[in-house]
Amino acid sequence: MGLNEKRAIKEFEEKQFPDLKKRILDALGFEVAIDVKWDTLAKNLNVDLYKEAVPDVYFEPAIQTFKDICADDLGKEALKAVLKSIVIQDENDIYSASQWMKLEEGVLTLDHESCVNHGAIDDRVWYLKDMLEKVL
Repeated sequence: MGLNEKRAIKEFEEKQFPDLKKRILDALGFEVAIDVKWDTLAKNLNVDLYKEAVPDVYFEPAIQTFKDICADDLGKEALKAVLKSIVIQDENDIYSASQWMKLEEGVLTLDHESCVNHGAIDDRVWYLKDMLEKVL
C-alpha cells in the first residue's frame, strides 16, 4: 500500500465511514461492533474508485440486507441473538457474491476485493440475506 492508497482510504474512513456505520446500525436497530480492516481495503491501486466501490462492495449490501431482515421485531430479535460483531476486509481475494460472507461464533465477516464487481450489489444482498436467514 502506497501513500496514495493510504491517503484515499484515510479520507474514506474520516468522511464516508461515520455515515455508513450509522446507516448499518440504524438498519439493524441495535448496536454491534464494526471492525473495518482499513489496510486491507487500501491495497488496490484504484484509489479513484474507493469513494464509490467501497460502499457498494461492503456497506450498501449489508444495509439493505439488515433493513430486509430487521423489518419486523421477529427478524430483528433473531438477528440480535446471533450477531455480535461485523468485520469488513479484503484479505482473501474473493470477488464472488456467493463467497463474500461468513458468520462464525457471532462474527459476520464480509470479505471481498474492495474494487472488483462493485456494481453487483443485488447479488451480494441476495447471498448475504440467504445465508443469514438460514441460520436465524
